[in-house]
Amino acid sequence: MPPADRKQVEVVVGVRTMLVVLGTLALVALAILSLGTLLSIFVAVVLALGLDPVVSAMVARGWKRGLAAVALFAGIFVGVVVLVLVTAGPLWDQIVDFAHALPGYWDELTHTDGFENLISTANADDTIRNGLKDLAAGLPDAATAILGIAGGVFGSVLSLVTLTFLALFVLMERPTITDWLFGFAPPEVERRWRPVLEESIGAISQSLLGNLAISLVAATVAGLSAWALGLPFPIVLAVMTGFLDLIPQVGATIAAVILVAIALTVSTPAAIGMLVIQLVYQQIENYVVYPLVYRRAVSLSAFTTIVAVMIAGSILGVVGAILAVPFAATIKIVLREAGAPRRAAMAARRADEAAPV
Repeated sequence: MPPADRKQVEVVVGVRTMLVVLGTLALVALAILSLGTLLSIFVAVVLALGLDPVVSAMVARGWKRGLAAVALFAGIFVGVVVLVLVTAGPLWDQIVDFAHALPGYWDELTHTDGFENLISTANADDTIRNGLKDLAAGLPDAATAILGIAGGVFGSVLSLVTLTFLALFVLMERPTITDWLFGFAPPEVERRWRPVLEESIGAISQSLLGNLAISLVAATVAGLSAWALGLPFPIVLAVMTGFLDLIPQVGATIAAVILVAIALTVSTPAAIGMLVIQLVYQQIENYVVYPLVYRRAVSLSAFTTIVAVMIAGSILGVVGAILAVPFAATIKIVLREAGAPRRAAMAARRADEAAPV
């Protein structure tokens, strides 16, 4: 028998609490089951927010918001179609030829001084050569692999009509959605956080559109330098560089290594020339193009950018790596505003302590 002084505690869980717990579990299970769909919706929302400042500028010039959004999407669609029609034929031919020529390029690379001794250890030479032969035999899958995962992701996004219309509808209704959400908040909260929301949307737009513009510049530089140095398949190398450059910080370095390796199959002077061009361009990109495009709204240190790319890439893959900079910029803006009262109070406290008595 239990001691007489021991009291039994009865925990009563109300029906409302049980319903809340069951509803939360159901929402978590639904989110897990529809993770792919939620990711598509998330990408559509981010794309809409990235284009929102452009539409807002058109509205300020007298456009209706719906008409401005439709016109912007129509212009993007026409541009993509024209680009595909102009480049699809030559690009596909070069991809096929490039994939078939990969084993020969590997033979040329392994026969260079120093590199042959390094790569031939542990039968790595035969393994890589056989892998390249299998890659060439697996067309068109090999061509898709050469373009990279990023190309497949963006191609899928552009080909999904539902995703495009979802982004369009979000873009058209963004002010209405914002007003509806702030309708649940007190007026003082809205006055404080609405400018933060608008600044975050501007940061997302600057980072996405800026990243795309920088990638186009990198692709142009790579293609022109490959053509000038006599490298084979300059269009393929340009497209590959553009896709890799979409990944902040690390993508440009990976593309530069590939370009120099391909140039080494042509001649040592070509490899040195490509190395010099890439080193000079990356310095210009880091210290001139990036500040010019991103300005102060997305000013992030290299360490913060790399950490954001690693974390977002591990969670969402290539899409996460591309969206890492807008993520980090938005978090920085929110944390800055959230910590502003605390920083002001601490600054006032330091000023009081430093004041002479």
